[in-house]
Amino acid sequence: MRSELNEFLRYLQVEKGFSQGTIEAYRLDVERGLIPFLHQRDKFEVGEITKADIRAYLDYLATDRGNCSATRAQKLAAIKSFFNYLVESDGLEVNPAASIRGPRIPEKEPEYLTEEECIRLLETIARKGRPRVRERDMAIAILFLHTGLRVSELTNLKLANVDLERSQIKITRKGNKEQYLHLNGETAGALAGYLANHPQAQNGRFFVGTNGGNLDRGYVYGIVRRYLRLAGIDKGKRGPHILRHTFCTRLHQKGVGPFTIKDLAGHKSLNTTMRYITIENKEQAEALDRLEFGVSFQGGGAKLP
Repeated sequence: MRSELNEFLRYLQVEKGFSQGTIEAYRLDVERGLIPFLHQRDKFEVGEITKADIRAYLDYLATDRGNCSATRAQKLAAIKSFFNYLVESDGLEVNPAASIRGPRIPEKEPEYLTEEECIRLLETIARKGRPRVRERDMAIAILFLHTGLRVSELTNLKLANVDLERSQIKITRKGNKEQYLHLNGETAGALAGYLANHPQAQNGRFFVGTNGGNLDRGYVYGIVRRYLRLAGIDKGKRGPHILRHTFCTRLHQKGVGPFTIKDLAGHKSLNTTMRYITIENKEQAEALDRLEFGVSFQGGGAKLP
């Protein structure tokens, strides 16, 4: 089964052009999740796998692993893609997962930081950041807040693709699509401050560790979570994505239209962008509701408090 998985991963890279991060996520979902579970059920060949096996795996994820519906849906999507590839490449007659419906994912409004919380976060980095990494951590936070980068886009940012003279960076979006982003004055200043003192990168990456090595996804999550905790900001899952949510929401608050937000954030669908506008509209409605005087209208007349 592992040989089929390796062929599938090569297909994702060569023919589909998926990013390395997406390919790695697919690999982990199948290699470290599904395959060990199937081995426990004495299923070692792809032709032996049935719909019942896939259903049992999803049940295991929910009951034994405690995976939420969104995580289970993501893993099921990876499994379906894997078996679809095997069917299309004549390695399998039928996709055993094809007719399995994914769990319903409850709609969650993305959380974001208020203006005051953003300032508090940056002040915390300035006051409590370790001297060796303070400029780097400040640059990371400001870049997230002012450009809305995904973690993979930040960790893969190349030194050669940061042009402070032109105030722009070139990033690689999902699907290996390249995009130039403008840097405002605060962001350019933060990057310049970091660049003046950062260790020489061994592989051309812009952000590096204290030893010059890569910053991986987990390391960046740890940086953001630490400062959010030190700043006393507790909103759901602390991590870089809340800073991306903040970027999109603040753009809307500043009067930027949804199509521009979509382009700046690199959203594939406008529906994703509209989630942030719905949040803001709800807040506007709540603000107007607070203006009420307490007047009631019953029986055709007004009753004052």
